[in-house]
Amino acid sequence: MIVSSEGTWQAAAERKRAEVAKLLGPYTIPGDAIPPPAELPDATNFPRAYLEPREIEFTEKLSIEELLGKLARREITAKEVTLAFCKRAAIAHQVTNCLSDVLFQQALAQADELDAYIAAHGKPIGRLHGLPVSWKDQIRVEGAETTVGYISNLGRKETAKDEALLVKELRELGAVIYAKTNVPTALMAIDTNNNIIGYTWNARNRLVSAGGSSGGEASLLAMKGSIIGFGTDIAASIRLPAAFQGLYGLKPSIGRLPWSKIAGSMEGQELVSPVVGPMGHRVDDLEVITKSILSTQPWLHDPTVVNMPWRQSETEAVAKHAKSGGLAFGVLRSDGIVLPHPPITRAIDETVAKLKAHGHEVIEWEPPSHKEAFEIIWSLFVMDGGNDIHSSIGSSGEPVVPQIANIYGSSPGHLTPKTVNESWSYALRRNAYQTAYLEYWNSTASKTSTGRAVDFFILPIAPTASYLPGQAIYPGYTGVINALDYTAISVPVTTVDKARDLAAADAGRQRGEYLGEMDEQVWKQYDPNLFHGTPVGLQLVGRRLEEERVLAAAAELGRCLSE
Repeated sequence: MIVSSEGTWQAAAERKRAEVAKLLGPYTIPGDAIPPPAELPDATNFPRAYLEPREIEFTEKLSIEELLGKLARREITAKEVTLAFCKRAAIAHQVTNCLSDVLFQQALAQADELDAYIAAHGKPIGRLHGLPVSWKDQIRVEGAETTVGYISNLGRKETAKDEALLVKELRELGAVIYAKTNVPTALMAIDTNNNIIGYTWNARNRLVSAGGSSGGEASLLAMKGSIIGFGTDIAASIRLPAAFQGLYGLKPSIGRLPWSKIAGSMEGQELVSPVVGPMGHRVDDLEVITKSILSTQPWLHDPTVVNMPWRQSETEAVAKHAKSGGLAFGVLRSDGIVLPHPPITRAIDETVAKLKAHGHEVIEWEPPSHKEAFEIIWSLFVMDGGNDIHSSIGSSGEPVVPQIANIYGSSPGHLTPKTVNESWSYALRRNAYQTAYLEYWNSTASKTSTGRAVDFFILPIAPTASYLPGQAIYPGYTGVINALDYTAISVPVTTVDKARDLAAADAGRQRGEYLGEMDEQVWKQYDPNLFHGTPVGLQLVGRRLEEERVLAAAAELGRCLSE
């Protein structure tokens, strides 16, 4: 931990913020040039005024393949691409408070080396030569701190030996590492806030939350301060912030992508394991980066990774079915615990209509109760009574931020730890639930015209488009997918429209019609004026280890939605 003359957690946090500000200094704009959120809720285009036309092209208009092609042909340099993203990332932080570590100097030096290499050899150093990649705080990067949102983790820079395998692999392919992004304390919240960097705001609507726990990563991407980034997900943390800011975010199944040397909270808890996955602006960008990772054969270095190279045949099978007779989708409109707000319901209706219009089949998804899955996963997250989290928080003397206090209490003892036998019983419940869900999925073959079971199903990512600070309380729609270990991706669908999406008071729901206390609490958060313009996404879900198929289906869904 950083030690100051005062020796307080406040001084440690202030030193970190000062370090970030100093490193960003040469790339920032005057603070008084940034309009307040009420005047400019959507700030994603704001940086354009401070960038050169070529820098706007690099950061906004090119896919990864297009960018890599220009770099390989030496039409542009890694140095100028990296500089453009550094400049945009600095403004993104000023606008949303999204960065946790600034590695611009190291990145520009790395870009110089890449430019020297291609000049000397006439070819790229690897398939990702010159591609800037951003990283969620918990992913260990050489030269950066890995706080996981705790003051007590400040003061130690990671070494090359510490660096996450995923980062190391992408470096070797030529990717440029330039920034890390903000997270909630302990990672265990769907609202990004901690006592170090502070609160991260939604770039598409700066009046509301960025989501979490990969909230900083989503805000940086939404500001186009990154072309591709990595988040992690144990209950919502890739898909939810991606949806809130109009992005694609892939939650792979456990063991598909390398987790080695990625930090976490409650490490060793494996009844529901976290995963790492890419977040970005285009499905094909996510496919490129996923293929690239698998090309390094990470299973040779991380024993938790499944020996499963990229399967192009799976991608082609989805495309073939899409063209000849269509795909079969299930649709879950509500989980029976918390009803979605009007914009989410509209997004589902519009998606179903678009799929049918393009020749796809949609059936109502009626699986085993999602309430059972939510109870299981929630119990697993509080298995130790919050002792791990409170121990890490208490070691620095920092207070518990509200987002964590809402779950784990403001002090130890709020929750009762469960016994080993109780943890085993939850593991058995999880296994039984996974089996029942699988059997239901297989049974849908009798309901489709193709005679195949449903290919994928669609459901909300959250019941809300976002929320105000402290109002994030329900990750049930995403958590169930983690309990099942299915592959899933967030897909942008629409935005909140105050003229089309009814206010809660006008939606015909009375107190006696609520599904429960949580449903009532979430429903009353809806304000069409506050959320106007905020992105709305849905999650598309495949079976376990179906990353190729899910990415292909997301591309097809995106095509249907755009036509």
